[in-house]
Amino acid sequence: MPTYEGRTLQQAIDNGLAELALARDEVTVDVIAEGKRGFLGFGRKPAVVNIKKIEINTDSFNINVPAPTKHHHENPLPHLEKRLQAAATAVVDDDPPADPPAQPANNPAAPSVREQHIESALANVSAYVVDVTNALDLPTSVKIEKTGRDKWTFYLTTDREGLLIGKHGRTINSLQYLAQILFSHLTHSHDVVELNVGNYRERREQVLEKLAVKTARDVIATGQPIFLDPMPSFERKVLHATLADNPYVTTHSEGDEPKRYVVIERKKGAVV
Repeated sequence: MPTYEGRTLQQAIDNGLAELALARDEVTVDVIAEGKRGFLGFGRKPAVVNIKKIEINTDSFNINVPAPTKHHHENPLPHLEKRLQAAATAVVDDDPPADPPAQPANNPAAPSVREQHIESALANVSAYVVDVTNALDLPTSVKIEKTGRDKWTFYLTTDREGLLIGKHGRTINSLQYLAQILFSHLTHSHDVVELNVGNYRERREQVLEKLAVKTARDVIATGQPIFLDPMPSFERKVLHATLADNPYVTTHSEGDEPKRYVVIERKKGAVV
């Protein structure tokens, strides 16, 4: 991966962006050396960074996404604030999506307007995720794949996975929540956005399945309902699905977001 140098970190980033002809929100930056000023010219060391363009897997659509407008040498934080504001606006935005124009009959292989719109939104959300992680001092690269009919998974790569995941997944879950709001606001679609670091989501799902089974055994043994800790909706769904066919217990959710939790209790009339 090419490296770029400068007297300061910002100068090193600017040099790399100029050479690559890319905007700040099109790349991820990995700091190799912060540089040293030295004393009287002695011991001075340049700042060194790796710069990598954000890549999006477009195999699902086979379309060409126009490059975003370039704004060289801009500070990413103002853009971050605008995207956060846009995400917050989405919470109260109930306008239905406009129907896309009909597909031209003479070119059935051409990408639809909706597909182009979603692809553009994915690029914007990816840049937003990169801005947030950079602001948290967790430089991250992003790869996007379609992992379901209406599901997009953002695979995040960073040298500080534990910090990006956070205690009990709180950091990555919060970032996923914001990414979902922004994507929904930009597309007005019901597609799901998932953020994954390493194989965290797979490991977390296994943990939740084991938790569901163990808690169900305790409920059956004691006859008393158990109230689990609050968790996001996509994690609650794992618990509900795991115990959906259990003949002795039933599950439901109580409380209000973001403190909604799962209750596991013995089915009425169930004989153990």
